[in-house]
Amino acid sequence: MISRRSLLQTGGYLGVAAVVPSVIVPVHAEMSVTIAESEGHGWAVVYTADAADLWAKNGLEAGVAKFTAGRLALDAVLTESAEFCTTTQSPTLLALMRGLEPRVVADFSRSSREMLVAANRTLGVSEPSDLKGRKIATKVGTSGHFFLNQWLALHGMALSDVELVNMGGPEMVTAVVRGDVDAFAWDWLTAIAAQDQAGDDIVVLDREGIDEIWAYHLIFVANNSLVEDSPETVEKAVQSLLDAEELINTDRSQAIGHVAERTATSIDDTTIGMDLLDIGVTLDDSLVDVMVAEAEWAIGQGISPEYDGDLRALFRGAVYEDALQNLAPERVNLSG
Repeated sequence: MISRRSLLQTGGYLGVAAVVPSVIVPVHAEMSVTIAESEGHGWAVVYTADAADLWAKNGLEAGVAKFTAGRLALDAVLTESAEFCTTTQSPTLLALMRGLEPRVVADFSRSSREMLVAANRTLGVSEPSDLKGRKIATKVGTSGHFFLNQWLALHGMALSDVELVNMGGPEMVTAVVRGDVDAFAWDWLTAIAAQDQAGDDIVVLDREGIDEIWAYHLIFVANNSLVEDSPETVEKAVQSLLDAEELINTDRSQAIGHVAERTATSIDDTTIGMDLLDIGVTLDDSLVDVMVAEAEWAIGQGISPEYDGDLRALFRGAVYEDALQNLAPERVNLSG
């Protein structure tokens, strides 16, 4: 049986749309914004800002629109039905390569440990090499897809060596338990859900060294109009993220309680989920680096069309650093 704690040693959530807006209306707020938020422990910083009314503290009246996918939350920003969203680098870089204009205003958490490959060992899979020629589920075009590419490379394989099955997290659980697929590449909570159904039949395969070749960034993105027309609003939002980080560092038990309530998971599981994160509001070259690497991979896979230009310049230009630079310049380390 998979030990939840062992996942920390061997260490995203994306899925199908669910739009259920809930609005926090604090007293004395000055500027009204909507924040499109995706689901999962990775968004702990923003969930803490919600629960502790930190937006209001900084002069924002924040309405929250809930989505189960970072891509869908990003769509809300791109269509200007939300001012901000939580997402990862994957949908953001693909949007930029299509000529859209999301603006990254903060990189608030990173992780190489949330994603994993879980397999059904009753199908003869107990080692990474056993997956050659087998069916592996992931969500195509997401951080999970790129993770799988990197994980396979780590073990001397490529995506062409396996049969890729495109599906969301909840579907993966059913598919791997029934044996419709041999394994899936997704997050640790999905592995736990599969283990809850099939016990010791589900194994987490070796991921030693993955942190050297893969990480995903949990980012706060604004629509371009807001950045251009109301930079003071962006600064208030980034200050709220800094305040949330401080609360997590100074009263972690309170923050864990907030995130557990929001994610409807136990305190123990929430603690594990947050321990898998490197929390800290920053903007640096590591984000641009991973976007370039993933974009080049996406082009090679046919997920994105060829880009006739400088990818690094494209992604660096999408990072709006002024707000964080004004508030905490030591947290900004960007070239160019």
